[in-house]
Amino acid sequence: MPKDDRPAYWREQVSINQGGARVDFSDWPNFDGALRVQRLAGYRLGDFQNVQFESTEISYERTPAEVEADGDRSARLLIPRSGTVGIEQHGTRVLLRPGQMGVVDWGRRMVLSHGDHVRSWILNVPADILRLSPDGPPHLALDAHDPLLGSVLALTEQLDRHGDTMTAAQFLKISTHWTGLLAAALDERWAPENTKLAAISRDARLHIRRCSDDPRVTVETVAEDLGITRRQLERAMRLAGTTPHSYLLTARLERAVARLSDPRNQRRTIADIAYDSGFSALSVFNKACRDRYHASPGQLRQRSV
Repeated sequence: MPKDDRPAYWREQVSINQGGARVDFSDWPNFDGALRVQRLAGYRLGDFQNVQFESTEISYERTPAEVEADGDRSARLLIPRSGTVGIEQHGTRVLLRPGQMGVVDWGRRMVLSHGDHVRSWILNVPADILRLSPDGPPHLALDAHDPLLGSVLALTEQLDRHGDTMTAAQFLKISTHWTGLLAAALDERWAPENTKLAAISRDARLHIRRCSDDPRVTVETVAEDLGITRRQLERAMRLAGTTPHSYLLTARLERAVARLSDPRNQRRTIADIAYDSGFSALSVFNKACRDRYHASPGQLRQRSV
């Protein structure tokens, strides 16, 4: 790409992938960068996403006005691969180096900056996975040698290594696992922040994500598998701003739409994909698609061609 076009293109990609942020180029005329993006079709800000980027010196600031404008309250996991990346949030500034990782609350002001010769991953953590509090201890600098965090790093490497051959369903499964491990690692380090209901909510969401393809999975079976009552499950899920039924429906819908968009499934019928994603009836899948995407399954499939 011509040098004159690079900064504007980079700003556009930041907006598409990460939402609102002010981008400051240290050397505008000589800016150079590259990125690789992995995510599901129908991506919305805050959904699972893995971006590997490298560039010359640059700084990003996400202000309260930009948070309010795009409404993204998810988090980002930053994993440097080479060089040093600075993060500033909640009055704390850290410098991350390879072997470390940091969790950034995307719903609050932050500054991210680095010099030349930096390569890093930045992964989306959906808003309902972690419940970050500005009053709690920051998670800006974590040791990737911790067993749970090391497993997060290993799964991220798998996402990157197999990005060209991975199916949408595989991407979703791996993303669900690494975010669950991250949540468990933070729970273990800062257990006083988390109530019993918060832990139940996390476990329920991960269980649903793993098992939603099974049409036998219901709100009742989720509660039974977790060894709790339905009332406890419903109270816990309210902490994540949802209900067990709504979360189960969303998990099935997102997985079905991802399969619809996968070229490998073009010869499969919409009904087969709906049933394989845990829907008991095609009509339920049709209604869910129209309610969320304002389009039929067939229209969603056409958009991905």
